[in-house]
Amino acid sequence: MISKSFVPFGGVHGWLADLTISRRVGAAKAGFVKTAFVTESYYVAEPNERRAMTAIRAHADAGKEAELTARRSLSRREVDGLGLKPGQVRAA
Repeated sequence: MISKSFVPFGGVHGWLADLTISRRVGAAKAGFVKTAFVTESYYVAEPNERRAMTAIRAHADAGKEAELTARRSLSRREVDGLGLKPGQVRAA
């Protein structure tokens, strides 16, 4: 599968990704459990997409059941503007 993602001028220096976690809501009645899906966005200053997603999972303490989607890549200017150091993760 070929991924056609935007590559900023000067290369990729970070990622913006969405993490979707399912959480239980309320008490279970008659065997039914309500779940709510919470989506949080994160910036990470890591050029390698796979390592960036691993860093976000570790930062958010999310398990493998959480869905992680890379929204877009970040340029050096965007990473510097956010004040991120290499490998740093921050909630958006």
